[in-house]
Amino acid sequence: MAIKRSPSSASATMFEFPSNGSKRRSSFLEDSFTSKPDWSQLHSELLELILSKLSLVQIIRFKAVCSSWRSIAESYVSSSCYAPFPQMPWLLVPPNQEDDTDSLCFFSLEDKKVYQIKNMGNQFGCDVWCVGSSHGWLLILDDEANPFLFNPFSQVRIQLPTLPSFMFEVNRSYFIQELRKFFITKAVLLSDPSRDKNYGVVVIFGYLSRLAFCAKTGSCWTVLNGASQGYSDIICSNDIVYALTLDNSIEVWDFHACLPRKRREIHPLIPKHMVEATESFRGSHSSQSYLVESSGDLFLVMRYVGNFVNQEGEPVDETYLLSDEDIQPLVCPYQTLMFHVYKLDYSEQKWVEVDNLKNEALFLGGNHSMSLSAQEFSGFERNCIYFTDDNWNLMNGDYLYGGHDFGKFSLEDKTVKPFYDCDLGRIDPPPFWIIPNPW
Repeated sequence: MAIKRSPSSASATMFEFPSNGSKRRSSFLEDSFTSKPDWSQLHSELLELILSKLSLVQIIRFKAVCSSWRSIAESYVSSSCYAPFPQMPWLLVPPNQEDDTDSLCFFSLEDKKVYQIKNMGNQFGCDVWCVGSSHGWLLILDDEANPFLFNPFSQVRIQLPTLPSFMFEVNRSYFIQELRKFFITKAVLLSDPSRDKNYGVVVIFGYLSRLAFCAKTGSCWTVLNGASQGYSDIICSNDIVYALTLDNSIEVWDFHACLPRKRREIHPLIPKHMVEATESFRGSHSSQSYLVESSGDLFLVMRYVGNFVNQEGEPVDETYLLSDEDIQPLVCPYQTLMFHVYKLDYSEQKWVEVDNLKNEALFLGGNHSMSLSAQEFSGFERNCIYFTDDNWNLMNGDYLYGGHDFGKFSLEDKTVKPFYDCDLGRIDPPPFWIIPNPW
């Protein structure tokens, strides 16, 4: 906080004392400015008042001052009287230097800066893989395919039950070497483990894209008997999970009880435009669908990815991608070209196309899909979709490219633009949106 001093303040008049007391007063002032206060001994009430005024980055820096400040900050933010303020998502990106493998880097849209957490160590081996981001936690698989929840800001990790062999139905060594990185396509938390001891994890897994659930109090994974055709996305709100099926229907799962149960199925009418768009992108393109909740409404977002494009983003024939000399791709093997957005009309039971998100922006990828208001946050553009690469099947198809497909799509002018300056070559591991959660 900047303090503006008036001309009548002590600093402006400290040399205007009567001459007979000037030496004594001057000595007192010199002692006041030259002494070194012990900031670690500040009263906890004062420190808590300071904490209530700080942003996320400031809280993290506050905790790094000394052990007593860290203890007070952790106690304060975990107390029942503390209400966490909404946070802008950060982009988890790999370190710039290959030898700096024990650091984590985060790009903030709000101030366009990269923040680094050093000395993380290789806690999960040298080939850790992230499969989900929810409530400020990452769900990761270590190099032996053991699942963990990890909060990179508090550096707390929680080991989850081992994935049972019946889920991947192959030899475990083959699973670790060949299947681990695209076995789980999405993972979400029912609640924040920092504040709820009864959290749970729901994942989409396997070739059939089925659902599985793991409770904090449980010791195993439970496969849920749902859609036969599989799922493309899952979101959670108040222990209710909305699962988007591959045919763009919705299943509503209730997780309030010990055993989850399916409460409802919604089969919205698919508009002709969606069918035509999917057909037009078929062949040299692929599509991915997402489910997003915004102000009580459900949105279906269709993402169209070109498998082979030139520098202008136009599809090209695959035969032109290989050089006769070095047999290497000449362009990126895949790139997002377009998004279409549809809103669920509950009364008519149909998807209705939306061409304007108004003040909202969507954040999509391997993370828990989310919508934020530009009126409540700064740093991003309204009526846009910020996306990251979650094309797990294609990501390891070429050794030059992978993880590179991220950017900002404007629904107003239908263009894709970068929001983070980096080389469009291979990004390993791929960037992930995460809500900062320092507690």
